[in-house]
Amino acid sequence: MLKNQGLYFPWSHPAGHFVMKVAAFMGVFLLVYRDDLIGWLLGPWVELTARMTVALLHLLDEEAVRVGGQIHHPSGFAYEIYYRCTAVLPAALLAALIFASTAAPRRKLIGMALGVSILIAVNLVRLVHLFHLGVHRPALFEVTHGVVWELILIMATLGLWWAWSRWAIRSHLPR
Repeated sequence: MLKNQGLYFPWSHPAGHFVMKVAAFMGVFLLVYRDDLIGWLLGPWVELTARMTVALLHLLDEEAVRVGGQIHHPSGFAYEIYYRCTAVLPAALLAALIFASTAAPRRKLIGMALGVSILIAVNLVRLVHLFHLGVHRPALFEVTHGVVWELILIMATLGLWWAWSRWAIRSHLPR
């Protein structure tokens, strides 16, 4: 801890370094995470997400038709997947948390590969569940979309980082 004339600088502490790195990465990311800057760039990812969602819905015997990023049900329910409906934001947060940590680069890459894959899977479960709710329980759609699944994605992201950090730290402990 550095003290300068009795002042304490939180960024001089390892936890302060970590927080500053995460905040800097996420600050820059959130500045460019706008439709006019990055939305068009993520178009192929949006379409792939929609394709995977429809494929999962068909596996579950749920009728669904995809038109671009929109998914429709014959009953009239439809929603549109756009860049904020993909796992990009949770993946960016996970990346910031992992890369700000003091683990070996190989462990960071393993954490990112596994963590992002899991977040993509969780997001696909979210999209399938929301479609099912929209068709069969429309009154629950908004609160589930705007509150429940947002909380689940946040907890999944933080939980994945926590689990990864325990694994990455454990590997550095003396035996």
